[in-house]
Amino acid sequence: MDKKLLLVDGSSYLYRAYYALPPLTAPDGTPTGAIYGFVRMLLKLISVFNTPYIAVVFDRPEKTVRHELYKEYKSTRKETPNDLQSQIPKIKEIIKLLGIKIVELPGYEADDIIATLAKKAEKESFEVVIVTPDKDMNQLIDEKIKVYNPMKDEIIDTEKVLEKYGVKPSQFVDYLVLVGDSIDNIPGVKGVGPKTASTLLQQFGSVDEIIKNVDNLKGKLKESFSSVKKEDLELTKSLVKLHEDVNVDIDINSLKKEKPDLMKLKETFEKLGFKSLIKEIDKPNILEKKGQVSQKSLF
Repeated sequence: MDKKLLLVDGSSYLYRAYYALPPLTAPDGTPTGAIYGFVRMLLKLISVFNTPYIAVVFDRPEKTVRHELYKEYKSTRKETPNDLQSQIPKIKEIIKLLGIKIVELPGYEADDIIATLAKKAEKESFEVVIVTPDKDMNQLIDEKIKVYNPMKDEIIDTEKVLEKYGVKPSQFVDYLVLVGDSIDNIPGVKGVGPKTASTLLQQFGSVDEIIKNVDNLKGKLKESFSSVKKEDLELTKSLVKLHEDVNVDIDINSLKKEKPDLMKLKETFEKLGFKSLIKEIDKPNILEKKGQVSQKSLF
């Protein structure tokens, strides 16, 4: 059996699709830019990766466990624009018509659900590729789990993480604890940037060991780590570490891609004014074929 699973960060795709294209509208005037961009990107993924198993995972609008821990979590992010919000139901409808499962769970971010599904699939001997531009996912990478960054069109494995950040995937949570995450409004250790973080982790191995060896640090670095509170470091770690035990009651085998409903897809695309997508799915085996990149080079 070809046990290869593609997990798509649907929420990141939503925003990428929305901001990548100029505003588009259906014949009846409703906004369609995000729908068109999302579907086109998803069709490309299906064509290129051609995995038997695939799921698209979304964030939910409810507050998450991280908001309960830290009220400033993601507080600098803007609200989802109304014209993007209005397109989400149609995007989800099309995903289902393509024969692809959608997974979402109140109280948990897409990242945590993806982490749980990836580790669960790995235990069942699946090879997994996570599709996301989010560097937080690097902490999940190992022999059977890789990340595909669609923004840069690159596969990230253990070697790539080492090359790019100077740390192993197993150290990536500690790396994030040190540098913080400005996108999610998570503070790091004062005075510690990416280069310093990787140097320290190469030398000491973990944040705990850095704290134990604080007397061996010099200058402002020693000052920063001497003054940092243990509870602040623990809070940051709880915010950046992905949950791999979310109660998602899903059998990985149920994520097998089903046959797309081509008739309903064409009807939907016709109503939305997506003539080019109608031509696209009319091509022989467009939803099944392999693309330019072979599975062998990706898994």
